[in-house]
Amino acid sequence: MVDFRKMMLLLVVLTFTVGLASAQTINPLSCNATAGTPPLLRSEGLAEEVGQVVITCTGGQPTLGGTAIPTVNIQVYLSANTTLTSRLFTSPVSGASEAMLLIDEPTPAIQTLCPAPGNCTRTAVNNIGTGSYTGGSLDKSNVFQAIKATDNSVVWLGVPVDPPGTSGNRVLRITNVRANAAQAYIQNTLVPSSVIMYITISGTGALPLNNNFLNVGYIVKGMTFTAGGGTYNQCDPGTYNWDLKFIENFGTAFRVRGTNAQSIPGVIYNTESMFSNGAVIGDAGYATQGTRLIARFSNIPTNVTLRVSNANTAATGGDSAWIVSGHDTNGYGGTIPMVAGTTTIITGGNSIGSGMAVWEITGADVGQIGQVWFTVSVTYTANPLPGLTDPNNPATVTGNYGPVSTVGVQATSATAGVPRFRDDPASAVTFTINPCQTNILFPYAANAAGFDTGFAIANTTADPYGTPDQQGVCSLYYYGLNAPAMDTTPIVDAGKTVSWTLSNGGGIVGGTAGTVLPAEGFIGYVIARCNFQYAHGYAFISDPGVKEWAQGYVALILDQPLGTWSGTLTGSSITLTPPLTRTGVKSESLNQ
Repeated sequence: MVDFRKMMLLLVVLTFTVGLASAQTINPLSCNATAGTPPLLRSEGLAEEVGQVVITCTGGQPTLGGTAIPTVNIQVYLSANTTLTSRLFTSPVSGASEAMLLIDEPTPAIQTLCPAPGNCTRTAVNNIGTGSYTGGSLDKSNVFQAIKATDNSVVWLGVPVDPPGTSGNRVLRITNVRANAAQAYIQNTLVPSSVIMYITISGTGALPLNNNFLNVGYIVKGMTFTAGGGTYNQCDPGTYNWDLKFIENFGTAFRVRGTNAQSIPGVIYNTESMFSNGAVIGDAGYATQGTRLIARFSNIPTNVTLRVSNANTAATGGDSAWIVSGHDTNGYGGTIPMVAGTTTIITGGNSIGSGMAVWEITGADVGQIGQVWFTVSVTYTANPLPGLTDPNNPATVTGNYGPVSTVGVQATSATAGVPRFRDDPASAVTFTINPCQTNILFPYAANAAGFDTGFAIANTTADPYGTPDQQGVCSLYYYGLNAPAMDTTPIVDAGKTVSWTLSNGGGIVGGTAGTVLPAEGFIGYVIARCNFQYAHGYAFISDPGVKEWAQGYVALILDQPLGTWSGTLTGSSITLTPPLTRTGVKSESLNQ
């Protein structure tokens, strides 16, 4: 009987022991990492938020209540061609990153930041792996801040991870990781470039991770830029409008700034801000501005004023934007007044103009692919005349994401805002100002062998027909025997006449002596190119001093049409093409 009882006791002990071993074998600690659907990253971006990674752990042996929870170091790297660009802070330690690790998806009310990265040891609350991360007190921290490890990695040091055992799952969420997408972007490929995250785990504890590298983003071009423009004439003063268009290439390419209270784990806010809770983690995750759009204008002719609309004048896809005032040359800083109207970018003056306008996205519907349009106004008067656009350096505008930066690495907020973009401008020719000129031919002139020739050119833009007053010089080109170099008259105002002779020069305008030089021994013809629309010339040939004879003639206008009008019929509409002129500029010809 005694032997039988001993046998039964032995069987019970063996059964209990085998049961424990079996339980440990059947339910070992196991972790899996997932990144969900990788988001689209803008190829222009230097600090693009990559997809959040969730590590889910099951099983294992929970830490005994009152004893220290094993700690692990969790380090993430981005692919070799992609620098990690999350912002850095000097507090609580130098090199503290805005990249965060959340345990067990804490609600905003109980989110508690471990105040000392690398020194976050905790004791288990109970024996079943629960309760150690809830309650909102420092001894139950559930938000952990990374520190910079290398240019393309950050590490969370000494994170206490209690195996959940049979109580459920332990969830670790990696968020607020930014990447230099511009660095990893490969153009002209059918398949988007990818950003890969590699995860390593070490420390006194162990988290067996079944998959330690994940695709956390696809890189595609974020925006297309186009500009309108036009062809204008010097002598047609007024205001001319055309459009700038910033077009999304995917639904989340334009984003508002967001807030510093985007603190629900797992929610994708689709703003420039990431996971943020100002009361817990300060400015970490909070963007410095929304998506900005930059237009840079260059080679704007003299005496031209250029303005832009303060708000978008048209939009699709639910997007909207307002102008930023007080920004720097890269598009950082400033305020958004949200005052209707226009802003002057370039004030007409006597030098070639350049300037920039910056708008910030203030409304966006990520469920649509949208675009925003802004109106540009070009204004000039006839007095003074605007300058001409240089065919080799035309008036241009470029479109770019903003702010622009060269900081493509982890950096403090003092040196790098978010978002930030590389300077990759799309260029467009905006407008052309063609000359208003009259080209006059004096077919015969002489200052030799008893001959002299006098000239007069009248600026007849002052008239009773409403013609805008114009002014300009006349350039004189001599062809023939002893032809001097090109010469220039003084400015001829509307209603004034310039006169001179070959023997004495002159260039008198309204009684004021000019600087046209004599042309000794010249016999030939003269072409005068006058920088105003309605110039008329007269010449007289006489003996020196007009003592015995004189003969005059009206100069020829070279800008008269060459040919006749032509037209084409398309459906019910007719397109007319005017005849050509000798110069192709707006001048005396009545068909222009």
